[in-house]
Amino acid sequence: MIKHILTSILCIATVISFSQEKIKVVSSASIFQDMAKNIGGDKITSMSIVPIGRDPHTYTPKPSDVELVSSADLILINGLTFEGWITELIENSGTKAKIILITEGVEPIISQKYRNASDPHAWMDAINGVKYVYNISAGLASIDPDNALFYADNGVKYNAEIKNAHNYIKNQIATIPIEQRILITSHDAFQYYGRAYDITLNAIMGISTESEAQSKDVQRVINIIKEKKVPAVFIESTINPKMLQQIANDTGVKIGGELYADSLGDEDSEASTYLKLLTHNTDVIVNALAGTSIKSTKIDGDNTSNNLWIYFGLGAVMLLSLLFLVVKINN
Repeated sequence: MIKHILTSILCIATVISFSQEKIKVVSSASIFQDMAKNIGGDKITSMSIVPIGRDPHTYTPKPSDVELVSSADLILINGLTFEGWITELIENSGTKAKIILITEGVEPIISQKYRNASDPHAWMDAINGVKYVYNISAGLASIDPDNALFYADNGVKYNAEIKNAHNYIKNQIATIPIEQRILITSHDAFQYYGRAYDITLNAIMGISTESEAQSKDVQRVINIIKEKKVPAVFIESTINPKMLQQIANDTGVKIGGELYADSLGDEDSEASTYLKLLTHNTDVIVNALAGTSIKSTKIDGDNTSNNLWIYFGLGAVMLLSLLFLVVKINN
């Protein structure tokens, strides 16, 4: 009798445990991971293949990524040539997860430089972000219909915040004089942002960081800075800033700040979520181009370190010179 009772309890516990198991959602990049977390709440475990701070354009999957994708229930991909490595990763993993293209319904910007290529950075326009949220909500509901209303409700609330961010961006960019609305960055990740918020974009590299900048691209940017009297240029969190720093040094313009495009910042940064990314980028751009203030960056830290070494070296030379004079006088 006791044995039967224990067996029944074990079965019930197993059913409860199974029913409470969270859905595993795997996104290609951290921005989409954050979106999914806002929609799925405590019903899901949201994970990203590309770690925060890494470049999704040039990312090389690891064996652990194969395991991650294999164990997923739902996979979220951006498409539009963003993560060219992901199809092979999914095929190699043998995953049975449902795959959702979260840019469904987005009007893509076609690359004028690369044939059959679209600009993948659609999330930089907050209204496109609303479409991402709808697609993610629908994807979650399709594999977990019992919680469809939960996902839909969270999606509506989240989209209200995104629309508020959209209005904030429009109002802030409008404070920059029209002739100063020229945004120069490392790679061409802000075309959707420019189209939505009326700001002209120029970058050293194209829509992907896989192709290196050519000397003609550097010269083109330099010419624009001089002709338009651009007050500041902007580095990006996932891209080596040295080339843009050199251009700034050569032209005398300021580094206006660090922008986030392909990845969120870490949890202590000003761009730790998608919403924070949008507003942080806007604040940095407006402050620099409108001449209000310049945001310090990692480059400033490097320069401070370099200056300390210079001062140390000069001090050492002066000390040695003084010692030499003392010895010479004593002799």
